[in-house]
Amino acid sequence: MTTLIKELDELINEKYANHLGVKIGVGDKVLFEKYASPNNKFDENSMIEVASVTKMVVTTSLALVAMTKGLLSKDDLVSKFFEVPDDRKNLTIENVMTHSIGYGGGNLCLNSVTRETVQKTILSKPMTFTPGERTEYSCLAFILLGKILEQIFNEDLDTAFKNYVAKPLGMLNSTFNYKDDGNYLINVQQSYEARTLVNDFNARYLGGMVGNAGLFTCMKDCSLFVKMLLNDGQPIISKEVFDLAIKNYTKNPKDQSRGLGFLYVDEKYTQTANLFPVGSIGHCGHTGQSIFIDPISKLYVIILSDATKTTYEKLGYGDYNKAIELRTRIHKAIKQDLEKSKHFL
Repeated sequence: MTTLIKELDELINEKYANHLGVKIGVGDKVLFEKYASPNNKFDENSMIEVASVTKMVVTTSLALVAMTKGLLSKDDLVSKFFEVPDDRKNLTIENVMTHSIGYGGGNLCLNSVTRETVQKTILSKPMTFTPGERTEYSCLAFILLGKILEQIFNEDLDTAFKNYVAKPLGMLNSTFNYKDDGNYLINVQQSYEARTLVNDFNARYLGGMVGNAGLFTCMKDCSLFVKMLLNDGQPIISKEVFDLAIKNYTKNPKDQSRGLGFLYVDEKYTQTANLFPVGSIGHCGHTGQSIFIDPISKLYVIILSDATKTTYEKLGYGDYNKAIELRTRIHKAIKQDLEKSKHFL
């Protein structure tokens, strides 16, 4: 992995990240694993907030567990769980999980919004398109999904995640609202508004435990999560439900392709630099994280970094393009190395 090692050194030197961990494998075989940090204390147990990778690891997984248990269907109406306006009577769980609820982002940091009532604010937001008509990335959709799951499991999101995903998979470190005990926590939040250690402003305002962001985890736990994905969802998700989730549900070919909670790699997707073929799945996080797998070849790549925090320290403002560039450069270097070796897939 000479190209990749050189690329990782350059990314650190160019201040794309101060802490950077990359793990590559095929099935049970680890091809490469490396951690870089100023103090050499970043390793597989180092805790890091993974931003929107939370959507896949926590919220999507819990939804698929609920489907496996017969507690939820992609065709269920949101009105089954919460009161909705008349123009949202046909809004489905599929719409929510594929980012096609009728609008994208929005600021929830208002005095009238609480974690207990946030679904009312989300469901009353004016729509810019008819649900299901197109896809527009929506953190609000996954905050709503988190609230639905709390109702289904009758537990807060962290407890449900630990009971139905983390503990069965052995992900014993992963949690919301991680307390910085000085154990080499990489705080990926910018230096301002230190209400919690969570980067996302809506998640931070709502207390750090919501469906769109806020999970703290580590490479060791991410690897256990990937093992579940490579095993078609087993032991927590049925293969029938897993196969349903990794299909492409995007109707508008110009939009980013989406499965049920997963980013679906298509011909247009650039951040994996053609390393992963069409039909691969994964998710990215604003703070510089990503997990991608190819369900066919069983190739996977996990990237953990503090790209957002490093960029802010370097430039004095956030620039998500730097996190995008970091992921793209890493995946491109991996592809080049695998093409040169017997591991090329």
